[in-house]
Amino acid sequence: MVGRAPRFDRKDMASAALRLVADRGPQAVTVAAVAKEVGAPTGSIYHRYESREQLLAELWMDVVEGFQAGFVAALAKADDVDGAAGAARFMAQWTREHALEARLLLLHRRQDFVAGDWPAPLAGRAAALEPQLGAALRAFARRAFGRSDAELMARLRYALLDAPFGGLKPYVQAGKPVPRVLDDLVEETVRATLGDLARA
Repeated sequence: MVGRAPRFDRKDMASAALRLVADRGPQAVTVAAVAKEVGAPTGSIYHRYESREQLLAELWMDVVEGFQAGFVAALAKADDVDGAAGAARFMAQWTREHALEARLLLLHRRQDFVAGDWPAPLAGRAAALEPQLGAALRAFARRAFGRSDAELMARLRYALLDAPFGGLKPYVQAGKPVPRVLDDLVEETVRATLGDLARA
């Protein structure tokens, strides 16, 4: 006899937690609130997550890893300023396609989800994020400019990450659609920040 599939799975619970974060912030994610959101008993949540902290940590990791994987893949295709502009535009496109995830990523900090030590199964994943991003930026810098000194890396982080995030955040915070002109502004920022280096 084949056992019945569980009525509520981790994906349902993670989606419920994401909706709560997008609506009211990480502090709104309690086991009781997630259970109510999915229509499950609280015991079902604890059957799949050891604690509220583990649920929040996994949610943050899944969103950040998903975004970063897409950005790194876009940047891996780039070998000049044109390619860098395309990677920067990825952020606006991702934000339009992942409205709830964008609220988590742009409006909250990692510390809002995990205040103390990371749950052991997630600690390695969390520690790998920054090295992965740094390696992708340095690899692009060497392909496009033949170097990866501190000044160039600061320019890349500003053009490809800080400026797009700064432009997107007010729209995400207000719950407004990201206008298409922002894609052009992101690209113009990349060209203004990196164009002289390419010509040099």
